[in-house]
Amino acid sequence: MHTEAISGFCIGLMKLADINTKTLSALLSLTKKKETLLAKVEAVEKQISALASGETREAIRVLRAKKAKRGRKTGAKKAKSTRPRAPKGQLKEQITSILNSAGEVGASVKEIAEKVGKPIQHIYVWFSSTGKKLGHFEKTGEGKYRNKPAQH
Repeated sequence: MHTEAISGFCIGLMKLADINTKTLSALLSLTKKKETLLAKVEAVEKQISALASGETREAIRVLRAKKAKRGRKTGAKKAKSTRPRAPKGQLKEQITSILNSAGEVGASVKEIAEKVGKPIQHIYVWFSSTGKKLGHFEKTGEGKYRNKPAQH
């Protein structure tokens, strides 16, 4: 190729006395990178020519094989969690009973999380989504909730 001739010409212009080991190793490293890139370009050109000449089935198979390597292996199943899901509404019942026992003062999210056995952030999210939809709870302070008093 003409790029090899140009790079050879550039080295020819350099005086042999000017080439030290550092420069030589840098040239070697760059040459290796160039060769790998040229090999990749050649492979892409082969695929293009295969598609253009009608050998599409083989080219598509090669492309699919490369895509399949990226993700999870086909047929591999996602690991199941060992603990079964809790029954629907169980967390609501637990939180309601904790807040009922806390009375007018209410309970902090940290206390609720410890008693329920869930992460604190899980309880915060529960109050901001499910708890808000239900409308049974009110915030009394930072990270503190209580049951809404009955309105007569």
